[in-house]
Amino acid sequence: MKVSLIIPCYNAEHFIIECLNSVEKQTYKDIEVICIDDGSTDQTSTIISNYIPKASIPIQLIEQENKGATSARNNGLRYANGEYIQFLDADDLLKPNKIARQIEIIKKANFPDIVIGSYISENFEGKPSTEKKYSSENEYTPWVGLFTTDLGNTWANIFKASLFKNGIEWNEKMQSSQEYEMMFQILKTNPKLVWDEAVNTIIRVRDTGSISKTNVDKKWERYVQLRVDIYQYLKANHPDLIAENMHQLLFDAIRFL
Repeated sequence: MKVSLIIPCYNAEHFIIECLNSVEKQTYKDIEVICIDDGSTDQTSTIISNYIPKASIPIQLIEQENKGATSARNNGLRYANGEYIQFLDADDLLKPNKIARQIEIIKKANFPDIVIGSYISENFEGKPSTEKKYSSENEYTPWVGLFTTDLGNTWANIFKASLFKNGIEWNEKMQSSQEYEMMFQILKTNPKLVWDEAVNTIIRVRDTGSISKTNVDKKWERYVQLRVDIYQYLKANHPDLIAENMHQLLFDAIRFL
């Protein structure tokens, strides 16, 4: 069962080798890697091109003009041949057993649509900041997890490829909240979800380069708007799935904005 790894890259010359090394060290070998260079102005494309002949796994390099990570991921999906999709950013890492473990979970669970994966966040010096572990004993529904931004991390999760052959894609117009907007699209299809409690994904957080106050405002506007959309969808289609705390969470987000 092939897994396609889709890695958007933009000016990632300082990170991409370590990322690709973590992919090449996967104990599960039926994988393909699709790197999409999103109009980098540094040596990212050259570094990947030099890496490909030495790699033990198939790697494609697709180049496009700068359109953003969501466009790059959608472009990568067009080249993917795997039954499952692993998204990954060029500065994040997978532990060696990540894909192998989740493939075993997939087989035992009769090929679900998504495996919700656990993860750890750390800075580039390896200092951990946040660890999130999931299990089948989670007490909330997926809709509550979506509403509270607690439905895994896109790079820790793994997705059935057929989801993206039925009209679901990354929203290229959104500048933030794209991951959970995509998960919103997926939950509307009533997918089968399973959970992976093992922490095999490392999300690296940069200590510098914080966005401006204006961008923070816009980010919170998009955050609130997505929750309003989720709430309105549930109210119209599945009012029984609206949890009591959703009202307060939405009010708190609006008040904070």
